[in-house]
Amino acid sequence: MGLLDKLFGGKGNAADADPQAALSQLITLYDVPDVKVDGGISPTSPQATEVRNIGKKLHKAGGKPRMEEVRDGLRSRVPWAVQNLETIWGGTKEWNS
Repeated sequence: MGLLDKLFGGKGNAADADPQAALSQLITLYDVPDVKVDGGISPTSPQATEVRNIGKKLHKAGGKPRMEEVRDGLRSRVPWAVQNLETIWGGTKEWNS
């Protein structure tokens, strides 16, 4: 979700709580040549902040089971990204609850 979406209420705000929309956003974030070459998103990058925000919104909508549902969906679509996702979400209280 970009800055303009946050400011003006773009489609990303409500969509993150929907597992399919969140999965789609994660796939888009991981489907970048540099991310693929690096083996994932840097935990200190702006993209990691987006990944964390997706997780937090999922948690708010359905708890850790909703986050796990999306993680499992990512595993079936982009298996190499799951460990990176868990590392990024691992720094949040939502994932560790």
